[in-house]
Amino acid sequence: MGTKCGRWNPTAEQVKVLTDLFRSGLRTPTTDQIQKISSQLSFYGNIESKNVFYWFQNHKARERQKRRRKVLVDESINDEDMRIQFDNISSNKHFPEISTNHETDERVIETLQLFPLNSLSEYAETEKLRLFTEEYMRENMTFSCSIGAEMDHPTLDLRLSFFS
Repeated sequence: MGTKCGRWNPTAEQVKVLTDLFRSGLRTPTTDQIQKISSQLSFYGNIESKNVFYWFQNHKARERQKRRRKVLVDESINDEDMRIQFDNISSNKHFPEISTNHETDERVIETLQLFPLNSLSEYAETEKLRLFTEEYMRENMTFSCSIGAEMDHPTLDLRLSFFS
């Protein structure tokens, strides 16, 4: 004779009924629903209400784990796809300024100056403005300050300068 084991071992029929209920949308059955389900499933084998309760809890947890794993796998696939796309974009057909010397397998990068920083006329105008500003500052922005009447110090000349 077999000894009674403390662990519930559901029959195939019990698992099928529980799975069908779960797939139909029943996720957290009420106490009354658990009692009805366990009484119906007792026809197929030994079962208690707590077995039904824990089956639904465990099944929800496993479904969540599966969804999380799928999200992680999808993210890693997307990361891999992005890496492959980046590698493809970085290839020579997308960046013609990168030419490959096939004999030595070294890449040569050529940098072209698309927009010069200063044209000659701009430089001349900028220099004129700087000189005018310096002259104006010398004439109009000089402040004198005496530190104290009883001290014999020369006056302190402060100049504000916005350009170095």
